[in-house]
Amino acid sequence: MDPAQVHVMAEAFLPDLPRYSIGYVGSGWCNDVYNLNSEWILRFPRRKAVLSNLKKEARLSSFLIPLLEETGVSIPHYSIISPPKDCAFPYSFGAYPMISGISGGTHIRPATDWSRFARTLGNFLTTLHSIPTSSIRDLDVHERRPLECLQWLDQKADITRFINSLKDETLLSNIQWFESKPPEPYSGLLRFTHDDLSPEHILINPNDGAITGIIDWEDATIGDPVSDFVTLPFWIGWDNTQRVLDHYRLEIDKGFQERLEYASRITSLAWLYDESRRSDDVSLQKWYVSNVFNKRFG
Repeated sequence: MDPAQVHVMAEAFLPDLPRYSIGYVGSGWCNDVYNLNSEWILRFPRRKAVLSNLKKEARLSSFLIPLLEETGVSIPHYSIISPPKDCAFPYSFGAYPMISGISGGTHIRPATDWSRFARTLGNFLTTLHSIPTSSIRDLDVHERRPLECLQWLDQKADITRFINSLKDETLLSNIQWFESKPPEPYSGLLRFTHDDLSPEHILINPNDGAITGIIDWEDATIGDPVSDFVTLPFWIGWDNTQRVLDHYRLEIDKGFQERLEYASRITSLAWLYDESRRSDDVSLQKWYVSNVFNKRFG
């Protein structure tokens, strides 16, 4: 992808705009992302297999927006656009009106009213997890009971080897925790979950830290409600995670806290290892690990 190619597709999508200012947002494993006039987000699949996820998000957005409107938290309202034949791009792409805010997955930490933040997110997750799972099974949302982060146990030796190589005393003490036995799996009522509620998928107001939107719904799953809390301690800490839970109005099973602490720890270590394979700068991921291991839950 290049800006000229994006420009051609933007013109085909919205042909009557007075100007077409294309800005590169970033690339992930699945999509290249651009903004148009700081008003639209354009997501371009990097391979054919990703297209099904994009279409899943579009179907989900139409279903979820009216159900989540009362929470005050925006989610993307997708359109799927077929590219013009002369642009040499082989796949349809996604477009949605830009949601204001910055990613929570940065070192930028605006002064935040944590009571308001916790109330907003707790209410959002309560509303999301209350959606009857029977109503979404036709939207390509699958059921998964085990927490996905447990798959990292298959790479336990690699993660341990990498962290040992850093020769960081604090991280070395953290990695010893890896010998802990995983908690018992969740046996309660499965909930509709976002399932990838990482900091970069939560948008916040840069002035006051209020939540403005939640993006990237392609991994939405029917599963353990803990999955939507796992990465909160990474960037808001355990105390504020507890505040969110205080505003979560659904029943919490007796194993919830143990699964949450275990999942947060294994995920933070795995993210540190995973980022090291892409970048030399792992300072953000080290900060996440520090937050997770700094204090036990509760």
